[in-house]
Formats: sequence, structure tokens, C-alpha cells
Amino acid sequence: MLKAVSIVFAAIPFAFGGIRAVQTGTDVRYLWVALGGMAGRMIAVAVSPRLQRARRPFTVAAAVFILSTGLAVAVGRLLGTMLGPGLLVVAAGFGGCFAASAWFSHLEVSP
Repeated sequence: MLKAVSIVFAAIPFAFGGIRAVQTGTDVRYLWVALGGMAGRMIAVAVSPRLQRARRPFTVAAAVFILSTGLAVAVGRLLGTMLGPGLLVVAAGFGGCFAASAWFSHLEVSP
């Protein structure tokens, strides 16, 4: 059950990106930003066992949030978006979704 909840949280940024792309017809920036955030999640989860012996869900989720948000901001900047509240809110929202996904994913494997 927790794995399904994890997948739903990871899919939310892509759902928002898909909705934005359908509404505008051409704007796929949210999808690219979501991919950047997903890359942050994958990197944080891949290196988390090397960073700590105890893979606690909170520490993994915090690392995912920081990396996902940072990479989402970087992708947004590469796409030409100005650094401001809009980009930061979207990146933090996507980072939060990926962090929640990591949290639920690691709850079932933690001791």
C-alpha cells in the first residue's frame, strides 16, 4: 500500500505538467522541471545508503527535497525562467512531492 502512495506522490508533478501542456498546447516547461526534480530524487535515493548506515525515512526525504528542489530550479533557469517566487514555489512543490514519495517508499523498508 505504501508503494502505491509513493508512486502517486511521484506522479503529481508530471500530472501538473501534463495539465499545463494540454491547457496551453505548447508549454511543456513544467514537465521538464518535473524531470529535473525526479532526477534529484533518484540521485538522493541512490547515494543515501552511502551517506548513512541507517536509512531513516526523514533523512532520505530531506535529502530528496533539497536535491529535487535544487535541480528543478536549475532546470527552470536553463529553460529561461526568471528566478523568483513563481519558480521557487513550483520547484519546492515538486520537491515536496518527490520528498513525500521517498518518505513513503522508505517507510516500508526502514527498521
